[in-house]
Amino acid sequence: MPTFGAKALTRIAASAQADFDTAVTFGASTGEVLFTDALGVLDPGVTVALAEDVSVGKRTAIQAGAVTVTGRNPIVTIGEAPVSLRMLPIILDSLGAGVTGAGPYTWTWSPTQGDVDTAIYYSMLMTDGVQQYKVVGAAPTEVTISADASGILQAGATFAAKSVSATAETFPTAINPQPMLAGRLMNLTVDTNFPDKGGTGAADYGYLMSFNLSVTTGLATISALEGTTTAATSAFIGALDATLTLTVASNAAAIANGAWGISEQAEQRYLRIHGTTSDSYGVWILGSWVIESVTPLSAEQDGMVVNEVSLRLAYDTTAGKSLEIICDSPLAVAP
Repeated sequence: MPTFGAKALTRIAASAQADFDTAVTFGASTGEVLFTDALGVLDPGVTVALAEDVSVGKRTAIQAGAVTVTGRNPIVTIGEAPVSLRMLPIILDSLGAGVTGAGPYTWTWSPTQGDVDTAIYYSMLMTDGVQQYKVVGAAPTEVTISADASGILQAGATFAAKSVSATAETFPTAINPQPMLAGRLMNLTVDTNFPDKGGTGAADYGYLMSFNLSVTTGLATISALEGTTTAATSAFIGALDATLTLTVASNAAAIANGAWGISEQAEQRYLRIHGTTSDSYGVWILGSWVIESVTPLSAEQDGMVVNEVSLRLAYDTTAGKSLEIICDSPLAVAP
C-alpha cells in the first residue's frame, strides 16, 4: 500500500442495494468501477451543535464537553465530467429506469407522474489508495447532462445517502470498456407532440451549439426521531423539475426553425436531443418544455454570436408525461 494518497490511485465503485438499509459487501466480482473522478466527491455531512449561546462564566463560549453531533447526512457529488454510455445507465437505474433488449441494452427512465418512482439505492466504495470509505443508501437528488462541439458528452449527479464509514473491503477487479459519445454527434429535433426515440414526424434543427440539462429528482433523505443520527429512509417527496438551457446560433433561420424569438416565452416545445456512436450506443433526451426566457445576442462562441434559450420541464396532458431519458448501452444489468 502507498504511504500517501495519489490521484492516480483514486477510484469509485458502485453496486445496487436490495433496499435502503442493506449495504453491499464489495469484492473482486461485486460492483462496477465508475468512469469518473473520485476527488472531492464525498461530504460526510456531519452537523454539530456547538452550544455557543450558553454562558458558563468563561470568555471562551464553546465548552469542550457540550458539543454534540446532531446529524449525519452524507452527500456524494460526482461533478459533471465526460460520461461513458456504460456509466450513464447506472445513474438512470438509481432513479428507477428499466432495461430491455439483447445488446445494445436500452435503459429508459420515464418518471411516473401520478405516483412516485421506486428508487434503487446504491452502495459506493471510494479510495485514494490510502483512505477508503463506503457510502450506503445513496440515491440521486440531481442529475446533469450536457454537451458542446469541443468535447464529449458530460454528466454528473448528486447522491444523498444514509451513512459513510471507513472500510477495508475489496474493489471489483474488472475494468470494462467505456464507449464515449462526441458532443458533435448530438442533434436536436423539434416535434409537434411528445417525441419518440425514433424521431417520428420531428424536424431537424441544425443550429444547436450546446445544451445543458439539469434535473431535480425530488428525492431526499428523511430524518426522523429513530434513535440514530443517520437518515431513517429516503423518498421522492419533492416535485420533479428540470431546466434545459440551449445555446443556438444567432441568425434568422435558427430562430424561425426553433421558434426561439423574444416573443415566444411561455410557449410549449417538444424537443428530442439525441446522438449515437458508430457501434450503435447512444442517448436520447425526450421532453415537453415551456420557454422561460430567451436572451438574444447573449455571447460569442468562436467569434459567432449566439442566443441563450432557457426552458422548464412541463407536463404534457396528451402524452401523460414530461421527460424520458434513454441510453443504449453495453451494460446488460445493474451492478
